[in-house]
Amino acid sequence: MASVPRIGDIPRRLSPNEFWDLFGRLEHAELDFKRGVPADIRDTIAAMAMTHGGLIVHGVDDQRTVVGCPLSQNTQDRITPIAAECGVDVQLLPLAVGDFELTLCAVPEVRGRIVTTPDGRLLRRVGGDSQPLRGDAMARFVREREQRAGEDEPLAVVDPSAFDLDAVNQALRADGRTAVTHEALERALTDLGVAVAAAPPLESRVLRAALVLFASEPRRQVRGAAVQLVRRTGVGPGPGPSSAREECSGPLAETVDCCLGFLAAHTRQFETVTGSRREALPEYPEPVLREAIVNALAHRDYGLTGATVDITVWDDRVEVRSPGPLPGHITLDNMRTEHYSRNPRIMRVLKILGLVEEYGDGIDRMYREMEARLLEPPAFEATASSVTVTLRNRMLVDVEDQVWLNQLGRDDVTPDERRALVAARRAGAVTPRDLRRMLPDADVDALLARLLAKGLLTRVGRRGGSRYVLSDAMVRLAGSPGLAAQNRRRQSLLDEIRRRGSLSTTEAAALLHAAPALARGMLNELVRVGLARAAGRTRARRYYLR
Repeated sequence: MASVPRIGDIPRRLSPNEFWDLFGRLEHAELDFKRGVPADIRDTIAAMAMTHGGLIVHGVDDQRTVVGCPLSQNTQDRITPIAAECGVDVQLLPLAVGDFELTLCAVPEVRGRIVTTPDGRLLRRVGGDSQPLRGDAMARFVREREQRAGEDEPLAVVDPSAFDLDAVNQALRADGRTAVTHEALERALTDLGVAVAAAPPLESRVLRAALVLFASEPRRQVRGAAVQLVRRTGVGPGPGPSSAREECSGPLAETVDCCLGFLAAHTRQFETVTGSRREALPEYPEPVLREAIVNALAHRDYGLTGATVDITVWDDRVEVRSPGPLPGHITLDNMRTEHYSRNPRIMRVLKILGLVEEYGDGIDRMYREMEARLLEPPAFEATASSVTVTLRNRMLVDVEDQVWLNQLGRDDVTPDERRALVAARRAGAVTPRDLRRMLPDADVDALLARLLAKGLLTRVGRRGGSRYVLSDAMVRLAGSPGLAAQNRRRQSLLDEIRRRGSLSTTEAAALLHAAPALARGMLNELVRVGLARAAGRTRARRYYLR
């Protein structure tokens, strides 16, 4: 979902192309188009106020044609009473688009109280729709909304030197604003939404969100504004012995990079040979680790000032624990499709910085990335005091196949389809019987039909003798079955060198059940592409990882 421009940043006159470039044509949680002033803006205003606020553009029909709706006395007299019925103070602004005048209605996000429609319904914006909350989801949302978020706590004392000015200016530039010095820091923080402007002679109030995002050492004023990382040996249960520890704290973007550095140092990196190319593959997909860290920092309860985000690396998994329960109406069942931010100010800045791509898409992206590698999906556990995501390194296919799947890189290929492609690549062909044995719960006929329609497999033979082989396009990507088998043999040599520490030609030949000359050639190819090194001569020569 895209965000909308602030009403104060919108020019008063735009060409049609400028208008569509600025707003986009798709409605979303913060944008709604109306032809005129229909009665259902009661729902839109109430829902936006309970989500992230937003803009209602009056004068654009459902076909995205600009038809006009001037900010006349009649328009104002129709919108203002409806907003008042909902208890929301909206701001109206005229906007000229080509030969038409539109009316913009800016709806603020309301926190600290509940906004309902005049008939008592509690709504949330989900995509371009206003949807009701019911039952337990409503009760949890109300409790969360009536309490002030930890990020909104004002700072008693503001020391400009406590902030990392480079981090602030990075966010300003990403938001299309001019860099500042320490003297203009509070104005800059207000522009970024992490300080609240006040009328003179009062100064603006800098909020805890600003410290969390931009302080050089946020722990000095916000205890627990840090991430504790530990590498433990084994798989548990129990705490287990630790082999490394680190604490990451500072501007939030730097904290994310610090955590990723620790994880890169304490998880495995696999190296494979695909044809003549050297490929590296991390144990866990980097986008998934990044999302897990960003989600933990962005959605944690900053009112729990003594608690830190905790990341534990085990032999078989990574656990990321965030203080605080699931926010608002979010549950373990709806977290892939619903969005609610406990800390919308922090989330907005993270989106400006590019650490968050689209609101509400992060969890689903984690699932997709793990599925693409045929790794187990993320596992979430929620209690009254914390939320933990567990990423496991259990692989359904070997590393060399995962490298190939990464090259495939198509979002529309399901995990079962990927497993079928791997089977066809390994064996040269796959039959329906093979797939039913491998995927007992799948509709194999439908699966094969999809792979044929997507141009990934080709059918050979008829009826009972049908086999399915990789399409020409997939063969070009995968290499021939013979090349795939050769890559697997090379990978087995690398794995054995890693396990033993070194390998001789005789040992390699026994491992591959091949002639010594063939084994020596494959070992020398690993040396040529830089994955191994040779030491010694003739019979005494051994091969080591480089």
